[in-house]
Amino acid sequence: MEKTEKLWILYKKDGEKMDRDRFLDFLCKDAIKIHLGKNQYFSSINNHENTAYCLISGVCALLRFTQNGEEIIYHYFKEKDVIGGVPLFLSHKGASGIHSLYSFCSLYTKTECELYKLPFSVIERKIEEEPEIGYWISEGISRHFMEVISHIHASKEDHTSGRLCRTLIELSDKKNNQYELQRYFTYGELARYLGVHSVTVSKIMLILKKMGVIEKEGHKTVIRDMELLEHLAEHPEDIVMV
Repeated sequence: MEKTEKLWILYKKDGEKMDRDRFLDFLCKDAIKIHLGKNQYFSSINNHENTAYCLISGVCALLRFTQNGEEIIYHYFKEKDVIGGVPLFLSHKGASGIHSLYSFCSLYTKTECELYKLPFSVIERKIEEEPEIGYWISEGISRHFMEVISHIHASKEDHTSGRLCRTLIELSDKKNNQYELQRYFTYGELARYLGVHSVTVSKIMLILKKMGVIEKEGHKTVIRDMELLEHLAEHPEDIVMV
């Protein structure tokens, strides 16, 4: 069951350009914080609840399950991402038919998550008050779209080693002056996202560890050499057993 609490945040100062943090502060001022457990659907792209979300903590994804129960992951969302806002821009006359085309995928919590719940009516009012809000939301939707397209393209064209390196870069967060993956991203989870066997991921990760690119700290993966990892993402042929 959802637990809710009001969030009150200061508006941006007059005359200052709105950066990402100020955008989120302004947008979420009248939002409701919700807590969701692991493995919960909380929205689909054709939902009729007219709500978007801002991810505070945890891991959630855009995915679908096939009729055979296979999980297909299209995209992971990062903290501070505004998600589920596509129907807001498809809510014009005649868009209901467009919604049904995308009913195969949903937003799904992979871990326990905290999110801000943003009714479309609130977002529309915010855009009227500060038109730049519309830019930030559309920029986020466009970025997610391009990342999904890139992921699908890479699955058809790129070498698995390069795709894994790129995925490590995309999913890592800078904490305590180092880049690390949340402990949720196990070899099995990375394999499901890439659509390969977990043994394949394990073998490549072992090579990267021997090359000094990554290191395991308990249950999390730490990137020790981001520059080399970025090089290997573009030149997977340089990944060699040492």
